[in-house]
Amino acid sequence: MSDIERVLVIGASGNLGEPILRALLASGAFTVSALTRNGSSHSFPGGVTILTTDYSPSSLEAALAGQDAVVSVVAGAALGEQKKLIDAAVASGVKLFIPSEFGSNTDNKEAQELVPIFSRKVEIREYLESQAIKGLRWTGIVTGPVFDRSLKLGVLGFDIPARKATIYDSGDRPFTASTVAQVSSAVVGVLRNPNRTKNKYVYVGSFTTTQNEILTTLEAVTGGGWTVGKASSAEKVEVGKEQVLRRRDSTAIRPLITAAMYHERSGSDFESEIGLSNEILGLGKEDLETVVKQVVGEI
Repeated sequence: MSDIERVLVIGASGNLGEPILRALLASGAFTVSALTRNGSSHSFPGGVTILTTDYSPSSLEAALAGQDAVVSVVAGAALGEQKKLIDAAVASGVKLFIPSEFGSNTDNKEAQELVPIFSRKVEIREYLESQAIKGLRWTGIVTGPVFDRSLKLGVLGFDIPARKATIYDSGDRPFTASTVAQVSSAVVGVLRNPNRTKNKYVYVGSFTTTQNEILTTLEAVTGGGWTVGKASSAEKVEVGKEQVLRRRDSTAIRPLITAAMYHERSGSDFESEIGLSNEILGLGKEDLETVVKQVVGEI
């Protein structure tokens, strides 16, 4: 039985934060709030309590007071700011903190080596572990790429409008991915099962697939006519690391993460290499072709 009733979402206006917020509301299991910076004009669905902050310690503590759980969906430079949120959560008596993971397996040492910027998330996980003695539980949700959104944006190596594909290496490297809906449902599942998921990473997925399988599906759905190029994941990783670490080129981060995901040492096949927590969280699997058809239709 869950002891989580009041849930605060931070980053609720984002591409992933908003669907998570809506899934929490739709579950009917929680009283849902969204944290915004003072002066923000963003609107939220009915039933959501809007709390404001200037991100000072006292302001954050006041906003988090009375909350049972915090779901962080912040991104980019704000990832490091989660320490402030964790401190406020501890001071306010929050029971559970879900950090902003929702992607690659940042707990994998080889993945950390391939993508050094994962250290930001590792640092937050280590900080959460240090707070366990104070009674704060945490759960990291590892989803793989958010498949439907990533496919639509062209960051998995597929440019749907141009019908061009970039296949890394053999194209047969399996990786686990989750749709926006699956990620959102996973958050609900963790909050409903906090004791079975506490103080660890849980791995979820809609399906495990390969680039070649995706290409075959895209060709079938669009009627063919795709131009296919090849790329080396190892070479792209090295170029990406150079651009991100030495040149401070933030635009290279997403291509670096994509190339690393297809690398043989990425640990991106959660289903066979680690095992999924779908059953614990009440999640089913999804059909690749159905999701691809939906994405193509929306484009």
